[in-house]
Amino acid sequence: MRPIDMIVIHQTDTPTATVESIDRYHRSLGWAGIAYHYVIYRDGSVHKGRLNSEVGAHCKGDNAPSIGICCVGKGTALPVGAGYMNQAMWDALLRLVDQLISAYHIPVSRVVGHRERLSGREQGKTCPGFDVDTIRYRLNEERAARCPVVHGSDPRGIDVEPRVT
Repeated sequence: MRPIDMIVIHQTDTPTATVESIDRYHRSLGWAGIAYHYVIYRDGSVHKGRLNSEVGAHCKGDNAPSIGICCVGKGTALPVGAGYMNQAMWDALLRLVDQLISAYHIPVSRVVGHRERLSGREQGKTCPGFDVDTIRYRLNEERAARCPVVHGSDPRGIDVEPRVT
């Protein structure tokens, strides 16, 4: 199995698409097939593209260690319901990313948008149409809620005080 330590989030930059239509388009470019490992449709359903064991073709320079997720939509994604991202898509994206970071032990900090990576910046990409800090923050919040710290003790011997917000 190839080492995977990053998730790169994309958008199709089209209002509609399917795994099959994306696959046809990528093959027309001379690629081996669909570039992404997962595609999230507007109804929130998650569809398989490439096998996770196969290197994607979605983020030049970062394909080997990453999994590519593409959301079907064009333009700005958020706020949910006002951009292309609806609640079903948002929930599916959060769930899929959470499952992948758990399965592959990927740090939340390595969940990125294509526009954050060098190839995305060089290509002038805006995908996935939102600031991925939004997802990183949400994932950190949800993961912390599932694994609460016992205040006053820390396995490293450091006293931990409750955070006041």
